[in-house]
Amino acid sequence: MTLALASEEITFWQVILAIGAVVIVVVIALLSLLLRFVRSIETGVQQLGDVAQGVASNTGNIKVALTVAATLDEIADEARRHAQLLGVGAR
Repeated sequence: MTLALASEEITFWQVILAIGAVVIVVVIALLSLLLRFVRSIETGVQQLGDVAQGVASNTGNIKVALTVAATLDEIADEARRHAQLLGVGAR
C-alpha cells in the first residue's frame, strides 16, 4: 500500500517545517539574549558586592575613630586650660 501526499499537503508540511525552524531560531536568539543579560547583572552584582566589602572594611573601625576624636577634643581642652594657666596664647 503506497501512500501519496497531495501537493497541498506537501506545501502545508513545508510551511509548517519552515515556521518551526524560524521559531527555533528565534527561541535560540532570545535565550542567548537572556543569558547575556543575566551575565551582565551577575557581573554588576559582583562589583557591587566588592564595593560593599570595601565600604564595610573602611567603616569597620568607625567606633575607634569616634573615640579617638573625642579623646583629641579632651586633649585640646586640657591644652587650652594649661595655656590659660601659664598665660601663653592669651591674646
